[in-house]
Amino acid sequence: MNTCPLYRIRKHHRSAFTLIELLTVIAIIGILAAIIIPTVGKVRDTARSAQCLGNLRQIGAAARLYIEDNKGMTPPLGYLFYKKLWPYAYNPEQVDSINVTGAELPGAPIAGTIFECPKAHADSAPDITTIRSYGVNDQLAPGASSTKNTEGININLVTTPSLAAFFGDVKNSSALHPNPNTCNGRHNDKMNVVFVDGHAAAVTLTTEITDPGSWNTNPFWIGIQR
Repeated sequence: MNTCPLYRIRKHHRSAFTLIELLTVIAIIGILAAIIIPTVGKVRDTARSAQCLGNLRQIGAAARLYIEDNKGMTPPLGYLFYKKLWPYAYNPEQVDSINVTGAELPGAPIAGTIFECPKAHADSAPDITTIRSYGVNDQLAPGASSTKNTEGININLVTTPSLAAFFGDVKNSSALHPNPNTCNGRHNDKMNVVFVDGHAAAVTLTTEITDPGSWNTNPFWIGIQR
């Protein structure tokens, strides 16, 4: 029986991947993965930082409403600020159920709310139950009042509101003050901050900001130009 020559040619020259070709494809996939995976991680971190800044803007807005309702007095410059600001951000009827001390945290940065930084949540170990995302600047208007940690200060004592930090990223503390162990540069070595005037920004943690000796001289901390 005669067989078509063209059929015989096709039959004996059927294409297939060689070992070299397979290794080449695998190598290309590896290179692409090495390029794409870090990029995806950077995009995710950028998104978390943007969400964090949004959280802080909302906290700043809640603080402004609190100040208007309390004759110019700020929220307490201590851990109680979480509880005082909750009614201005969420359901006022829930405020009595908010526990801001002890092992119930969060509790204070309540998961999924503006009081929790998404990057802090992502970076925390599963067994950490007392992580705090944001702290309030407890150095504002030094010497203004011995009770400012529980009662706040008059906002008019802050004469440089665009320079003065109000709330920002912290390392498991409710207070934000000049100390490298408190200021948290979790966003690519930058600390997200909302200022007293309401604008939010990522701040590079320079020695000038983290130096404990700057607590009564730097407008960033005290809200006064000296």
